Amino acid sequence: MSQPATLNGLKDQADGLRELFGQTSPPVHVVCCPSRPALALSLVRELSQGLIALERTVMWVDEIDFAYRELLPLPCKVKFDLSKTLQGFVDLDQSVTPLQSTLWYGLSLHTSRISEGVQTLSDRLMRSGVEFDCVVVSTAALKAASFKHYGARIHCTALTGCAPEELNQTFEWLSHTQDQTPVASWSLVLTGEAGSAESSVGWAEEKVRTSLGPHVKVLGHLETPLAQLPLNGAWNRWPELTAKLANHLLIH
Repeated sequence: MSQPATLNGLKDQADGLRELFGQTSPPVHVVCCPSRPALALSLVRELSQGLIALERTVMWVDEIDFAYRELLPLPCKVKFDLSKTLQGFVDLDQSVTPLQSTLWYGLSLHTSRISEGVQTLSDRLMRSGVEFDCVVVSTAALKAASFKHYGARIHCTALTGCAPEELNQTFEWLSHTQDQTPVASWSLVLTGEAGSAESSVGWAEEKVRTSLGPHVKVLGHLETPLAQLPLNGAWNRWPELTAKLANHLLIH
């Protein structure tokens, strides 16, 4: 794996060889919790650490507005919004920052407003001098218009409670995303206690598959209600689920 020595868009000999032998662009994994967007931040942060421990190089794209972060700070100082690079106003290394040697971060609050065709982030990363394994996006609802600017292969994972109002909000996001961008795969993580028939996990799974088709994967279920999940260290409590989610990112 190449070392992240530069992100200024210059090609090197290795990049030329990868093009010659048909290097594919990194996949884009979108993680969203429509009812509580800040949970996507903590999950992507945890997943990124797991991926770099497996010697993967990751670009973390953060779409969570400040009003929905629940006081979670930005992980670093930000010079420019990533949308500035995608529109060609600044170089890539001005809008992304290395948090670790194989983990890069970019804040992307305005990318969904870009209407014209631009070179995707995945294509730019292929020419950056760094071999990225995946792009992971922490996003909030109603920003699906930005996903096509990140790459061609989009995989969506939603965190949702089992209560009807939470599921309906998640389905609205899934439907909106499907209308905006072709999606390669769908997956869900369910949270909340399985109680009445209306809010049971089995009912939730059936409702998901009826709405989106049998190809939707339910990756796991947590008994803890969505609103009670702590932001800091929440995913350390469920290492098996976190490992399963990381593996999902690796094989798609």
